[in-house]
Order: sequence, then C-alpha cells, then structure tokens
Amino acid sequence: MKKFIIILLIYCTNSIAIEKQKFFDLLKDNNKIIWLRHFSAPGGGDPDNFNVRVRSTQRNLGLYGIKQGKKYSKLFKKKKVKIKHSLSSQWFRAMETCQFFGEFKTFSALNSTFSEEFSSNLSKQKKQLQTYIQQWNGDGNLLLCAHYVTVSTHLNYGASEGEMVLTDKNLNILAKYEIKN
Repeated sequence: MKKFIIILLIYCTNSIAIEKQKFFDLLKDNNKIIWLRHFSAPGGGDPDNFNVRVRSTQRNLGLYGIKQGKKYSKLFKKKKVKIKHSLSSQWFRAMETCQFFGEFKTFSALNSTFSEEFSSNLSKQKKQLQTYIQQWNGDGNLLLCAHYVTVSTHLNYGASEGEMVLTDKNLNILAKYEIKN
C-alpha cells in the first residue's frame, strides 16, 4: 500500500510540473489569451456601498493578493513571457492585479456581473468581449484580468483567485496555472 501511495504522489507531482511547463511553453507562440481571475481580495461579491469609481468602497487586494502579484511578476520575468495587450475590469482588485504585468487598459466587458446591480449587463458584456476576441489579430499574448463570473461565463470553468487559464482565440482551454502559497 505504501508503494502505491508513493507512486501516486510521484505521478501527481510530475503531472502538475508537466502542466505548469506546458502553460509557459504555449505562451512562447505569442498568440494566446491569458484569463486571470484577480488575485486574492478578502470577502465576496461587492459591498453594499460599492462605487466603481471609488476604491475605498470596493474589495481590494489583501496581503496575500499582493504576494501573489509579486510572485507572478517575478515568474513571468524569469520565464521571459511577453504580454502585448493587457485589459482589466474596471473594478480596482482587477486593475491592481493587472498592474503587476505592466501597462493595461480597462475594458467594461470584463466587469463583474455577480451582484444584482450589474447582472443585467451580462449578455451585453459577453457579446462585447466575444467581438473583441474575434477581432483580435492574435499578434502577441493577451491578458484579461477579470472576475470569477466573467471567466466562468466565457470558459465554463470556475477559476480560483489568482488562477490563470490559457486559451486560444476559439476559447479552447489549453492549460491552467496557479501559484499556491
């Protein structure tokens, strides 16, 4: 039984390492979309007094979220990953996440539609983002810093805070990457 457990642990560890390497190997083609659910921000949803233009009314990155950002930033530099285009939701936690990768622009199609106040925007935003991706020429990797609901709506996958999901232009999931601790 111990041998089986050891073999299983080796297999799982090796599988994770292969998946992580695959993620970065695919980025070398410079034509992928990186869907990044914002880094760790304590709480859930939007506070009652939420105002998209006022940082103090929002959930923002916590200490762990900042730590995630620093680790990802170092890792991308070490792996020499190039991101040509970066877009962020207008929510501050997404913008704070995106800034770890350099310059970015906000794009309302990436905004959260989780709360009742914004849920009616879902179909409009989905259409806007799909149109953007269809028109994107695939020249350089594209980073999208968004929210759980945005990633799950387009990819039918529930990403964790700080998890990256790599897709092609047709939104086929090619690989995933997440730094733990």
